[in-house]
Amino acid sequence: MFLKNAWYVAAWDNELVGDRLLARRLLGTNLVFYRGENGRAVVMEDRCCHRHAPLSHGQREGNCLRCMYHGLLFDASGRCVEVPGQERISDKLRVRNFPLVERDHLLWIWMGDPALADPATIPDTHWHDTPGWQAERGGYIHYESNVNLIVDNLLDFSHLAFVHNKSIGTRKQGGVKPEVDFLDESVQVRFTTLEGAPPPFARQLSKLPDVVDRFNYYVWNIRGNYFAQDSVIGPVGEGYGTESPLAMKLHTFIALTPEDADSTHYFWSTSHNDFASDIPDVTRQLTVQVAGAFEEDRDIIEAQQKSISVSPGEPMIAIAADGTLLRVRRMLDGMLAAEQPQGAGKPAVVTITPVSVQPTVVH
Repeated sequence: MFLKNAWYVAAWDNELVGDRLLARRLLGTNLVFYRGENGRAVVMEDRCCHRHAPLSHGQREGNCLRCMYHGLLFDASGRCVEVPGQERISDKLRVRNFPLVERDHLLWIWMGDPALADPATIPDTHWHDTPGWQAERGGYIHYESNVNLIVDNLLDFSHLAFVHNKSIGTRKQGGVKPEVDFLDESVQVRFTTLEGAPPPFARQLSKLPDVVDRFNYYVWNIRGNYFAQDSVIGPVGEGYGTESPLAMKLHTFIALTPEDADSTHYFWSTSHNDFASDIPDVTRQLTVQVAGAFEEDRDIIEAQQKSISVSPGEPMIAIAADGTLLRVRRMLDGMLAAEQPQGAGKPAVVTITPVSVQPTVVH
């Protein structure tokens, strides 16, 4: 059901403070996170190996975690180091733990083969903590939806003209066709809209003119569900690399981590340059605007999930805008199949009639 050999975002670093135990379900597994007194973040399965009591109901002691049902104490590797009233401790008394890396204020978890967990492959997410850029960290949404429906949404900019026509989109974007490059495990997409009106949020927060050029360039990393987008809204004719103080430049990252088959964790942040604005708390207001747009997505996607759940066998008929997401879905199916043990059944494939998409620029 899930691609396991991948780095997924598990939490923001500020979700682990003091003695707090964070219970979170990822890829169908209940986990507990804590930070030892040495500052290191730890994750293990949220289930004591003795009587399966949730360890998230326990307490941190130094760098260890104690189950508060019968008092078993586990170190950061998941090994039991103390059983009250018992001297000999069996090697079987162990809780499964997982590779966990803290980077760019995020906790990244690997739930597949530990031997393949190379931290060098963790995506670069430095933008929300870079000099010259402003951002609020900590963006999070819980979706009652299958992760693939959210992926489809992120890969389809045509919905901006309708779902977001009062926030981050414009009707003109409904006619934009993408320029797309497919790599081994990722896709790069470019949307260019020339000589159009700025979106509502840009009109509210910036001093941009009434007619602008807009550039949306993004990369979708299939392994780990990581989305990074560079956006530029600037004066007409100055291009993506404009240095105008009026230009609004944004960098957004989104990381999707499945909770279960029909629920997903959605981590995000949006960074911005110091564009000209009369808004004193522009970073806060931009965050509010982007969060509102993401809620617009959540409303329609969760409604879509409910519709699919009551009629699971009904086919989806493709349109031209679906070309990118359909190919990405096929790439994911291939990666899932390659991860299955020999002789195991193939993952379910969503059947949608494919279409071809030709890149173009809307003027």
